[in-house]
Amino acid sequence: MSPVKTTMKAILVNLTNEQKALIDNLMLVFCTAIRYSFKRQLEGQVIGDLEKVVAHNYNLNIRQAKDAVESARQTIASQHELVKLNRENYSKKVEELVKVLRNPKLSEKKVKALQSKLAKRQRNLDYWTTFLLSKTFPPVTFGTKALFLRRCKGLITKQEWQDRRNNRLYSRGDKSKGGNPNLRIVVKEGSSFLEISTLEKTKTNRAIKVLMPIYLPQKLSKKTGKVNGIHYRKL
Repeated sequence: MSPVKTTMKAILVNLTNEQKALIDNLMLVFCTAIRYSFKRQLEGQVIGDLEKVVAHNYNLNIRQAKDAVESARQTIASQHELVKLNRENYSKKVEELVKVLRNPKLSEKKVKALQSKLAKRQRNLDYWTTFLLSKTFPPVTFGTKALFLRRCKGLITKQEWQDRRNNRLYSRGDKSKGGNPNLRIVVKEGSSFLEISTLEKTKTNRAIKVLMPIYLPQKLSKKTGKVNGIHYRKL
């Protein structure tokens, strides 16, 4: 039997300014570590060595560093897969147009229009084929290229751009640790909290943990009267 994965959707609520600043700073450091890991992996740095460098450079615990490196690795893998999918997509489109152009009943005007479309799709096919053969992919813009262009045109503020680039925190669970040591859902006195390992350390070099209040939505079925989905508090 394959392991069961549980996805929880929650909302941080009633945060103080200090708590918001703590989370924003943690996401800033983590996302910066991801971008650093991304570049170093493209340069061929060994993942095991990179994890130690990231932990040292960004004051992360080794598990946080591993998660930053893994997030970067997943981004690289997904970009290679995207190149493959785009290449296959345009290859099919070119083949389809070639078949259509074989129809002798097409008017001269229609043929010219289809040839123009074919040339465009062939250029796209060549574009993605180049990346596939060289085992590379187009430049990646963290925060999306569209938003970067809006920032270049002054359509969004620097803060909006930074918020988009530094808006995530990724952490994997560990069965041997009883779940996720860096991000953990806990229930105390009937209230739900997200326990977060911060960048601050104790004298024994352990991460200081804080509790952030969260709301775990549960939809009650009008038909059965039962909770429709997961009863998080009973997990």
